[in-house]
Amino acid sequence: MSMATRGRSNSLVTGVLWNLAQFGAGRFVTFVVTIVLARLVEPSAFGLLALGLVALGVFDRLKDVGVGQGLVQRPGPWSKLAPTGFILTVVGAVVLAGLCAVFAPQIGELLGDRNLAPVLQVLAISLAVSGLAVFPDAALRRHMYFRQRTAPELAGAVAKGVVSIALALAGWGVWSLAWGQVAGSAATTIGYWIAYRRHVDDPIRSGWSPPVARSLLTYGGQLAWVSLAALLLDNLDYLLIGRRLGAEQLGYYTVAFRLPELLVISVCTVIGQVLFSTFSARQGDHTGLRDQYLMTTAAVATLIVPIGAGLSATAPDAVPVVLGSAFSASVPVLQFLGIYGAVYALTFHAGELYKATGRAHILLWLAVVKLVLMLPALWVAAGHSITAVAGTLVGLHVVFAVMRAGIVRRYIGIGMGAQLRAVIAPVVAGVVMWGAVVLLGALLPDWPHLLRLLLLMVAGAVVYVAALSVLDRAAVRQIRSIVAQVRGARA
Repeated sequence: MSMATRGRSNSLVTGVLWNLAQFGAGRFVTFVVTIVLARLVEPSAFGLLALGLVALGVFDRLKDVGVGQGLVQRPGPWSKLAPTGFILTVVGAVVLAGLCAVFAPQIGELLGDRNLAPVLQVLAISLAVSGLAVFPDAALRRHMYFRQRTAPELAGAVAKGVVSIALALAGWGVWSLAWGQVAGSAATTIGYWIAYRRHVDDPIRSGWSPPVARSLLTYGGQLAWVSLAALLLDNLDYLLIGRRLGAEQLGYYTVAFRLPELLVISVCTVIGQVLFSTFSARQGDHTGLRDQYLMTTAAVATLIVPIGAGLSATAPDAVPVVLGSAFSASVPVLQFLGIYGAVYALTFHAGELYKATGRAHILLWLAVVKLVLMLPALWVAAGHSITAVAGTLVGLHVVFAVMRAGIVRRYIGIGMGAQLRAVIAPVVAGVVMWGAVVLLGALLPDWPHLLRLLLLMVAGAVVYVAALSVLDRAAVRQIRSIVAQVRGARA
């Protein structure tokens, strides 16, 4: 390996390492808070907040018109991009938050819950505050300062948890969740500006550049629409469940989704943030992009597939331990959503490759196709049960994974065979592990759920590692290589 290649590899590993550290700390706090709040707040409150966050997400995805990602990807000196980018992000956040607050009653009517309007108006405050963090966050990601993003994210998670739990103990119900969002956004934003002032040695100068604005908005505008389409697709199940089955059933579904979201989807998002930065820096290196994509695909599958399969297999014991007996209706939902998380992880980062190579339009067209397939399927499923929705989601994402792999072959030139070889061993090992854990769970006595869960987790890990070693002996060497790179990067 050349020194240049080694340096790029170490930069990627370091970025992923720090992003995962930030994710791990923040998500651990969120995980603990979720366990506590599940015992303090009614399921209907979680459902109402979920609807509010879906509606808020529309404004959130448009608040900077994609300028934040443009600040990471656009070439040129940071000093020329920063003044115009700062103005665009601040103005966008304030305007979109105002629109969210003004139209909150109409949004509540549209989503079928009049109680949503005041909750959404509180969440609009969170939108305005979090929008002020777009600029410093983009600056840190552009300069590869991933370690410096850890403290702001952790501060936000802690503030959100402390305020939410304190207000829930005081009997505030859904308002404890809404004001917790505001507190978390405020702490995160303050943390990002402190990190920016300390580590980005380039103060913001006054000035407005129309050419820079056009460049940022042209690139970012595509991504804003892609992001909005992704939001709709990612939350279509929430919207349809809330509309057809009500806030209580949505609460059961939302809380079940929280586990794969915390342990699977968020890990993918964190890795994707690093990949977007590293892919953007290597836009002209086709061979390097191909190798990095396949390496990442294999590593993510090796890490994520057993987590998703494990959540599915241990759901009857995991739900009572983590969420409490009040959420027993979430068990069959989690059994499907764990598998969904594993499938989601196999090709999720193809989107980062499209964006970094200037092919964001692929994501938009793909989103249209997905919407055409998802809307009728999930509408019918939501007319039956939340379990039917979760099962339908799994089937749809198997189809979408194949579609994404085909697009990568056509536009990036990475063959389907190469992509399949990167994931086949962890997928087969994950299936073997899932079957073994389900069988063992059926054979174990009716012991306390916590004891059963611990035994099943240990057994699952042993079976997965053993199966993976038989199917792909190079996997252990690859893991050792990554560990060595991590140590070298830290040094």
